[in-house]
Amino acid sequence: MKHRFIINILVLALSFILVIVGAYSCKKAETAIQVEQQGTSFIWKVSLDTTHVYLLGSVHVASPDLYPLDKTIEDAFGSAIYLVVESNTNNVSQIDMAGLLGIYGMYPQGSGFKENVPEELYSKLDKLFQENEIKLSLFNDYKPFVIYNLMSQLILVKLGYKLENGIDLYFMDKANKNNKSILELETIEYQLSMMSSIPDEVIIRMMQYDIDNPETDTYLEGLFKAWQEGDTAKMETVAFEALADLPEIAPYYEIMYDQRNYRMVQKIEEFLAGDEVYFILVGAGHLVGEKGLINLLKNKGYNIEQLDNSD
Repeated sequence: MKHRFIINILVLALSFILVIVGAYSCKKAETAIQVEQQGTSFIWKVSLDTTHVYLLGSVHVASPDLYPLDKTIEDAFGSAIYLVVESNTNNVSQIDMAGLLGIYGMYPQGSGFKENVPEELYSKLDKLFQENEIKLSLFNDYKPFVIYNLMSQLILVKLGYKLENGIDLYFMDKANKNNKSILELETIEYQLSMMSSIPDEVIIRMMQYDIDNPETDTYLEGLFKAWQEGDTAKMETVAFEALADLPEIAPYYEIMYDQRNYRMVQKIEEFLAGDEVYFILVGAGHLVGEKGLINLLKNKGYNIEQLDNSD
């Protein structure tokens, strides 16, 4: 097992981390991933009668070597009237975000992160933050799920994976340049409320495991190979293998995957009820598995076609 939980930041990450971490500059990492694209792509055409949408599994944090994307993906985006993301970070200012974090992400007065986590874990986190020229003490008012997301970002950045290279920001930038409307499946407030509902002890357990088991480039290369080859079985293994070994973290998966997937399906069905083309981006982990979007939509009678790479 290698950083199984941090992998979720790649395939599931909430959009609020784009706002939190964006204010900090981290050390440049020298990591390269070279994957030859072949076979199917991690994009599906979901259709019913004469209407259809495209559903692309996203990796929210990536290396520059992920690009250029396959022409199949680019053509699907070009044909769409709307880009749909999990949450549109353009709709939330830093001031608004601070207010939402105050509601959902902070301890009540008189309590703090340091006082609620094991001393040894805090010491290791403090060292990690110092290595990135950030003081952990500045975030003591925040609950474990906020610290966990920050910690994950720092580790991924050191391995060469950054938010600015993520597929979400890539297509949001293209949409803005081409005056393509950007819609969202969830609000950032909803995402924060979901994260805040996960028991602190579950997040602390995940945090403890990740910081004690450093990730390897080889494992991440396997993840991106699965994405670029459209390998849903491999992606499912990456997203869910931890649950079998650590059943105590089940609430995380139930809240962050299952509950959100059912809500996302409802929104996608609304798009399919119209006659315009939508290009929908969700974390790749949302697409796979028995309760993933692909299976849920298939069970509702929609035609599901995984697209081939143009090569």
